[in-house]
Amino acid sequence: MVELNDQNFYYGNIGGKLLGNKERESAILEELATLKRNDFFLEVGCAQGYFEKIARRFCQNVFGGDYTFEKLPVSEKEFAGCHFAGIDAEMLPFKDKSFDFVLCTEVLEHVPKWGKALKELQRVARKKILVTVPLEKGVFWQTLSLFRRMETRGHLHKIGSSDLKQGIGKDWQVTRHKIVATPSRHVNKVVGKRLGEMIGMYAVLLFEKDEKHKASPKRK
Repeated sequence: MVELNDQNFYYGNIGGKLLGNKERESAILEELATLKRNDFFLEVGCAQGYFEKIARRFCQNVFGGDYTFEKLPVSEKEFAGCHFAGIDAEMLPFKDKSFDFVLCTEVLEHVPKWGKALKELQRVARKKILVTVPLEKGVFWQTLSLFRRMETRGHLHKIGSSDLKQGIGKDWQVTRHKIVATPSRHVNKVVGKRLGEMIGMYAVLLFEKDEKHKASPKRK
């Protein structure tokens, strides 16, 4: 039986696919493919290490951390070369600008002080931060909450794209902003942006460091 907190449910099970996770995953994979061999990669809230295995294909310095550290993979052969630790997103145990790429997917809504966690992501990242959040303010999750309240799903906050943009520093620019509106990757290409955030399921935002405070070209 697959548990709801098992990453196999979210990325391999039909239930996860119906929740739009494959479309969200595809956006993450596109960015992971930009990793270079010597880059340092960190995922905050990595759970069973799903994206660590993928990141390992592209770079050799792969780190993952989660508050529920007892579920972290530590000895499996498939994670050879990856490093895992129990961490608090509000107080990351890393030096400033330690990582080229920081991933934080479906995590901030679980963190008591999510704004503080977002500042920590900015502190330890030196090039890219990729964040995804469920759009709890939108119609999809509001409807789902009629049957299963957000608190029972462990969600403490309703975070939207505007909230993330307000919490990001001036030296970071949004270079990708994607709304996942349907479980279908093909349909989402047509209707995702048109339906907007109130209809969407997830927001995917890529922030890139811009030392000169100049806006980078946005990708669609």
